[in-house]
Amino acid sequence: MRVGDLSSGAAKLANALKQMHLKWDAASETWYDGRAKAFHKDNVEPLLPNVKETLDALGRLAEVLDRACRDVGDSDGF
Repeated sequence: MRVGDLSSGAAKLANALKQMHLKWDAASETWYDGRAKAFHKDNVEPLLPNVKETLDALGRLAEVLDRACRDVGDSDGF
């Protein structure tokens, strides 16, 4: 991973969210009472928009860092 590379971390975060969904799906096959619904509503559901927002922000930040690296690299000719 090079300095300023955010894609590796973003990929790990996206994979962790996917794994969490798989684990929740497996757990919900045997845990489906009121507490399970409350847990899902309070803890699982809020993760999706938060993680999506974070991944979007990481994508924007990666673009800025790439642009900055190119700009710094181009200034060597001065």
